Amino acid sequence: MDITEIIRTISLVLAPVVMISCCTLFLNGQLQRYDSLSMRMRAMTQERFEILRDGGNSVTGALETVDGLSELRLREIEAQLPHLLKRHRMIHRATLTIALAILIFFVSMCILALAAMINSTQVAIIALVAFLLGTATILFGVMMMMFELYQSNRAVRYEVLHALSLGKQAPSLTMPHRRLQLRKAVPGKTASLGV
Repeated sequence: MDITEIIRTISLVLAPVVMISCCTLFLNGQLQRYDSLSMRMRAMTQERFEILRDGGNSVTGALETVDGLSELRLREIEAQLPHLLKRHRMIHRATLTIALAILIFFVSMCILALAAMINSTQVAIIALVAFLLGTATILFGVMMMMFELYQSNRAVRYEVLHALSLGKQAPSLTMPHRRLQLRKAVPGKTASLGV
């Protein structure tokens, strides 16, 4: 191999590096979301334990002696934690999918280098297939994250509506988009919130 072929081979091998860099940036954002959601679940679990500890010494005694607002917050936490755990699992899977895409792009770089060194068309086709597989893996990871973002909107909506209802009409985490009637503090008057 002469110097021009070596330079051309290096430039061919470095082509998937752009995709690896993009995936790494995306992965960093997902890891921050993953960590943020983990911290939120831990804080809510700790808050639940503190409410129960303030209520009494035993778990059954604590549940019976909790006051109205604390009971409302307990119900809110108990409704949200399973939903947050589901979202946490979705972010986990999407993060692993993006990490898999990085691995596939790295393998395609190695296969591309091998194809250039032995000057094989069949190996070059395998490198192309690996590159396209990495691209499809990124697409799948992005779709998973879009679904998780949709779920996060539902969780925030639930928390806000639950706090506004003051426990009189507990909204559901799985309710479809519709107008929800919430009662104000004044009896007989209702206000509708668009969700």
